[in-house]
Amino acid sequence: MKTCLCSPRLAVIPLALAAAFPAAAQSEAQAAQLRETVVTANRSEQLLTDALPHTTVIGREGIERSQAVDLASLLAGEAGFQSVQNGGRGTATSLFLRGSAALGVLVMIDGVPLTKQDTTGTVSLEHIMLDQIERVEIVRGNVSAIYGSGAVGGVIQLFTRKGQGKPAAYAQLEAGSFGTVRAAAGIGGQVGDTRFALGVGGHRTTGISAIDVTKYPYENPDDDGYRNTNFNLTASQLLAPGQTLGLRAQGAHGRFDADGGGFGTATDIYKGSSTLGTWSLYSHNQINQDWRSELTYSQGREKSVYDATLTAFPYDSQAVSRSRTLNWTNTVALGTWQLTAGAERQLQDIDTSDSTATQLSNTRGVTSLFAGTSGAIGAHSLQLNVRNDAASGLSAQTTGYAGYGYQFTPAWKLIASVSSAFNLPPLGYLYDPFSGNPQLQPETARSGELGLQWAQGAQVMRATLFSTRTDNLMLYDFKTYRFSNVSQASNQGLEVSFNGKVSVADVRASLTVQDPVDDTTGAWLARRARHMASVGVSLPWGAWLFGANVNYTGERPDTAFNPLLAAYAVTNVTLRYALSPEVALTARIDNLFDRSYQTAWGYNQPGIGAYAGIVWTQK
Repeated sequence: MKTCLCSPRLAVIPLALAAAFPAAAQSEAQAAQLRETVVTANRSEQLLTDALPHTTVIGREGIERSQAVDLASLLAGEAGFQSVQNGGRGTATSLFLRGSAALGVLVMIDGVPLTKQDTTGTVSLEHIMLDQIERVEIVRGNVSAIYGSGAVGGVIQLFTRKGQGKPAAYAQLEAGSFGTVRAAAGIGGQVGDTRFALGVGGHRTTGISAIDVTKYPYENPDDDGYRNTNFNLTASQLLAPGQTLGLRAQGAHGRFDADGGGFGTATDIYKGSSTLGTWSLYSHNQINQDWRSELTYSQGREKSVYDATLTAFPYDSQAVSRSRTLNWTNTVALGTWQLTAGAERQLQDIDTSDSTATQLSNTRGVTSLFAGTSGAIGAHSLQLNVRNDAASGLSAQTTGYAGYGYQFTPAWKLIASVSSAFNLPPLGYLYDPFSGNPQLQPETARSGELGLQWAQGAQVMRATLFSTRTDNLMLYDFKTYRFSNVSQASNQGLEVSFNGKVSVADVRASLTVQDPVDDTTGAWLARRARHMASVGVSLPWGAWLFGANVNYTGERPDTAFNPLLAAYAVTNVTLRYALSPEVALTARIDNLFDRSYQTAWGYNQPGIGAYAGIVWTQK
């Protein structure tokens, strides 16, 4: 197996990129004013170009330009991401990042970690619509030293809409193919020392048949519809200068139709629902000029219901997974350096039941201590993080991150890092009556990266060579019929991302070349493509905004029982026309060339679809 950080073939790519992007004569002050800021890469606000982990940001403007409906669609064009979906909108969806399955990618909403403790172990991302999302930050690679369990492939943090400035309302309505109707409305702003935001949204579609009846001819070929409602509520009060008390709450309820996965009949009807929600109470306190303290108590919860009572083999089940977290984070500024330290206590629990009277009820506590420092001396920047997580019944895990950056010209920076991560087994993996294994150990991972960044004004290009090895992979063992630590895996490759303006056009592009393999067998890891690429362009012309994006995913294995899934490229186009500063008409065509493709063997993806809408934003 390959163990080096990169092959010579990949190593020349950053050098070629360096030649393609000559530095421009521009002051750092001018550039800083135009660049994005992020908080996820280091738990505190910093310029995107200062972040040492490979980080990208999609703001509300980018979300609206893309006209993407859900999280998976939005992330399809981001470096390192691959989406796998068992059918159309609302069906089970997994996001792979740097070859790590959804179980190894930590998802957070407003700082609240989403964990799922049943035997799927993966958060139902397919129900997260973008109606209430203000921005998305993506940090790639092992960052367990900052966020704890699950951050093996990286972290996706969603920030909901916040109120600021004069109170203003918004509304949106869209309709189109597959019986689709979507609507959202909200209001937010600031009155005196009070900030608030309230939003609601809904989505309904008759959908497509999830199952491919040419491969599963005995399944029900009817359309599998989907319904979603979502909300967001935030409120905060400035009690005194530097002292803020606030509340955040958001949630989504998705109801879906499904197929039997090859085991159904032509008259079977499968249904289900998932209810996701988070809330948090927080106190942000500026103790003195240099010391900021944040205390947060939060909960993330998901209830999943599966109904197969109208089938040849009637069955139903439900599961409630919940995590409650108390987090205390302190940030101290020491000149150009910043120190971060804190503690966290999380309680995770699972309750399941089904029609066979099988039940699971279990709770686990995780106590964590973390610290980090970051700063710069001249052209040299450094970030160090360490964290210890002690979970009930499992050995404590200590993880670290060490990153270094060298700004060798005003536009060019060289970045290197080493890091470690871990992933706790979900409670269902440990204690499920049929498939659980109490001896299961956490996954652990180690990674090394070498990157090159070019930044000029609002334009940022980043190329990262990475190499990751994961031990004690948690997989379902079909020989023992339970979860086991059955293999080791590695992945190495190159990620390139670009975001900025080319002339008057906004351009967002990415490239991923990787080699995800099972080190135990030498086999190509299931459903991980070796090549992925995307490019998206938005071009303004007077009151018009034209957009197009193309996403390419290479061939990849599905399972040992199925052939390779074919490579595919999907093209989407968008159009927006401003009737006035407050009102705009929108239109888009998804899968413009009506490509037939599958992200999971035997499950359909939608063909060409056309949608039109109207957006009102109060000024």
